Amino acid sequence: MGKHIEDEDIENICQILDAWDIDNKLTWDRLVRAVSFNLGFVTTRQTLQSQARIKMSYRQTKSIICGNAPRQSNVPPSLKIATERLEKQARTIQRLEEENRQLLAQFQVWLYNAWLSGISPEMLNQPLPDRSR
Repeated sequence: MGKHIEDEDIENICQILDAWDIDNKLTWDRLVRAVSFNLGFVTTRQTLQSQARIKMSYRQTKSIICGNAPRQSNVPPSLKIATERLEKQARTIQRLEEENRQLLAQFQVWLYNAWLSGISPEMLNQPLPDRSR
């Protein structure tokens, strides 16, 4: 049985996908093995697919891999490492921008529903109660 994954796990799994070598095939089973190897817990394809952020990141990485043209093999290793690092950063930025867009859209829905329910912006902006007591 797969582990229930938390927000930190989701972020770590998305980072695995951001760093995925685009020369290697990406499948859900390979991602499950990568999670087990890199994060030290066993999960399932179904558990990973049930998380919207992971699913979106998987689709983005998969589309990059499928659209990837063959690389030149005579590129110096240092340049290849730098290129891979830049590609990883670009994928991370793209994923985070999409997550941010989705969160802003969700916030608009919540704001509208709160307004319909008669909840004022002042009520929404009240600080959280102090839980240290």
